[in-house]
Amino acid sequence: MMSQDNNNNLSEEEQLRIDKLAEEKLAAKESEEAIGLKKHRSFDSKTINYVVTFICVIFALTYIYFAYWGYPNPQISRGAYLGFVFVLVFLLFPATEKSPKNKPSILDWILAAASVYCTAFFVYVYEDLMFRGADVDTFEITVSVIGILLSLEATRRVVGYFMPVMAIVFLLYAYFGPYVPGMLAHRGYEFARIVSQQWLTIYGVFGVVTAIFANFVFLFIILGTILERFGAAKFFIELPYALVGRSRGGPAKAAVLVSGFIGSISGSAVANVSTTGTFTIPLMKRSGYKPFVAGGVEAAASTGGQMVPPIMGAAAFLIAEFAGVPYATVVLVSIGPAILYFASVLWMVHLEAVKEGIYGLRKDQLPNLKETFKKGWFYITPFVIIFYLLFEGYSPGMAAFWAIVAIVGIGMINPKTRMGLSGFIDMLSIASKRSLLIGSMAGTIGILIGVVQLTGLGLRASEFIVDLSAGILPLAIIMVGVASYILGMGLTVTSSYVILAILAVPALTELGIAALAAHLIVFWFSQDANVTPPVCLAAFAGAGIAGSNPMQTGWQSFMFARGLYVMPFMFAYVPAFMLEAPAYDIVLNYLAVLVGLLAMGIFFRGYFVTRMFWWERIVAAASAGLLWTPCHYQDLIGLALFAGLFLFEKKVTLPREIQARGEAAAAAE
Repeated sequence: MMSQDNNNNLSEEEQLRIDKLAEEKLAAKESEEAIGLKKHRSFDSKTINYVVTFICVIFALTYIYFAYWGYPNPQISRGAYLGFVFVLVFLLFPATEKSPKNKPSILDWILAAASVYCTAFFVYVYEDLMFRGADVDTFEITVSVIGILLSLEATRRVVGYFMPVMAIVFLLYAYFGPYVPGMLAHRGYEFARIVSQQWLTIYGVFGVVTAIFANFVFLFIILGTILERFGAAKFFIELPYALVGRSRGGPAKAAVLVSGFIGSISGSAVANVSTTGTFTIPLMKRSGYKPFVAGGVEAAASTGGQMVPPIMGAAAFLIAEFAGVPYATVVLVSIGPAILYFASVLWMVHLEAVKEGIYGLRKDQLPNLKETFKKGWFYITPFVIIFYLLFEGYSPGMAAFWAIVAIVGIGMINPKTRMGLSGFIDMLSIASKRSLLIGSMAGTIGILIGVVQLTGLGLRASEFIVDLSAGILPLAIIMVGVASYILGMGLTVTSSYVILAILAVPALTELGIAALAAHLIVFWFSQDANVTPPVCLAAFAGAGIAGSNPMQTGWQSFMFARGLYVMPFMFAYVPAFMLEAPAYDIVLNYLAVLVGLLAMGIFFRGYFVTRMFWWERIVAAASAGLLWTPCHYQDLIGLALFAGLFLFEKKVTLPREIQARGEAAAAAE
């Protein structure tokens, strides 16, 4: 336990950090740094700053308008979206480290102008080209090449080289198809056909991913920014501390809940660690958690935030589109697995607290639950509206629009959160800048999808996976997990998911997995590079804040996030997880998986009622394995092993340990 002095210091520091973090979230204008982006330019010229701010505000207002009044023709909505994104990227993000950081270069202005022209050209020529088919002239080919290069460069500036290089490889594959060995070979396509499909149709750069980002994802980024600017961040930090702060390991349990709340909005595990972790990790360390454990907890919790409905980063909209199911169905199916994931992390946190003798905070050190809820209950309103409208059949865009209207209305009524015109301008400007992480990838992801559709690569990759796995489903799922880990080293979660969705999902469906289940398998695995050594980006971010060994922190995050590796198999083998079973069967299966996760937590931590013998850990692992099977008889055996282990610890091991401690104390005297 901490001393009284340490507790007092913790209380003061906690309040200071809460206030500081809330203020930073309310006032931050360059929060893109938190999601691993290069810091965008800060302009010396007021004129340039006004111009960029104006573009950002018009960008946000345009798509808020579309959400209510309806989206225009696909080419207009998608073309305008990428036009705004490209212009902002070239003005805000330097081309290289040596480029000016206080103003756009002449090249940047040229690229911004070219972006406006090329996207406007796509909008103008699209309908005419639909009547002409694939007959394009030299000028149209030239514009298409320039547009593709603009898309690749915008992606490179914001997220790095990996994805543009992959897109170039895909384009080369489309052209040199006859020379590719093995089953991946195809007849090949002419240069004009490839580039015109990518830029002048809605099957490449301006494809379905751009549509989803423009029509849905951007609106939820705006909503998240508005919530933060009206003070929701402080509420979502204080509420978990008020709920669980007094329990064993309270600071770590609260950190898990905080990261779940905020991570579902931020859409980036690394962003979540870099923001909430600056507050939660020091508190966990001061309460008694080892630095590498504190960093691992934060990384696992922040990664789990991407699986929390209704937003789930940006993936929920993509899953709905690719799987051909209503968005509300994706949200409904995802609720249970997200709860199981966070329950397993909380259990591990609790075991660690009991094992290390870590206690919670005193009542006077924590926010008052009643007062906290009274002051901030309205921040929950947008989520209630979103769930209600989705299940009433409204589009995600319309749900996001009314959620925005609700939080703005409530925020303006409250004198403490009310803001003027300059506050709204600043808020919309920040939202547009934050969206560039997603938006800059849209066109390049579209290129990947376009090549897959043009060449039939998806079917060929599916055949390859099926052949390599010999048609054995568990092996195929493991292969998907390995592929997602490799992709995750260089890609964001969203792009990693999209690539695997078009390459690996057909293989899983061919092996008998339902489309939605296959997409959820890929989506959950797409998070694994955040918490799996040796490359675990979120864990490394947590280690940086905790001052711990990165690899130690990575292994801790791997253990805390074990649900991430279990849930894909549940989607494959337990129909109840897809809500395709009677209610009682769904409940029983969820309970069985939950107890299995608890048993696996015991195995990893080596502690239950007290410290465990090696053979007890083996029993715990066997219990987990049995409970994760879809057979209720095996569930009963696994439950019996778990209960027997608890009774043995309670009735045999614990009394012996207490007696040994007493004898040791007597001998010392």
